[in-house]
Amino acid sequence: MSVLPDPPAALPDPGVSRRTMVKVIAGVVLRVTVSITLLFIAYYQIPTRADGAESDLPWLILELAVFAGIVAVQIPAIVKSDYPVLRAVEVLSVVIPLFLLIFSRIYLSNSIANPAAFTQPLDHTTAFYFTVTVFATVGFGDIVATTNGMKLLVTVQMLLNLAVLGAVIRVVTLAAQRGVARKKEVRRTGRQNPPTA
Repeated sequence: MSVLPDPPAALPDPGVSRRTMVKVIAGVVLRVTVSITLLFIAYYQIPTRADGAESDLPWLILELAVFAGIVAVQIPAIVKSDYPVLRAVEVLSVVIPLFLLIFSRIYLSNSIANPAAFTQPLDHTTAFYFTVTVFATVGFGDIVATTNGMKLLVTVQMLLNLAVLGAVIRVVTLAAQRGVARKKEVRRTGRQNPPTA
């Protein structure tokens, strides 16, 4: 007689059919695909301000506050989810591109206002490319910030990259672990709302 371990709580309960599992995963893939597609459509279609009279700092602060708010709202949703690990993957799959697009937009706006801010003028695609190379710490050197303001902004992005890679991923992972533990407790006790520590 062998004792099989409990299935991971991220997957459907043992009584759930394979078909249901496929539907759940397909739903996650569909939501992520639609969300990322909408983010990129907005990035490419919303006009970029062309005059350099205003600072982008208020917009950057607002966009990063919205980003933090989205992450904060998603944490309890992950914990309460029927499939917390899938929900965590879904959240990370959307918030990381959102973070990158925030900086891409700021770099693009600054490049349009001051073409000398980088070694070459940026369009939507090259701004995104530059942002990803900074995020991935690749830094090919083909596009470089040339003004002190842009160098400081790139430095801010590098520091925030550490926060996104460290804190956000850690918080989302912990939320998924709490959700898995909550689900195991529900399965063990049969109570829908087990006490939380």
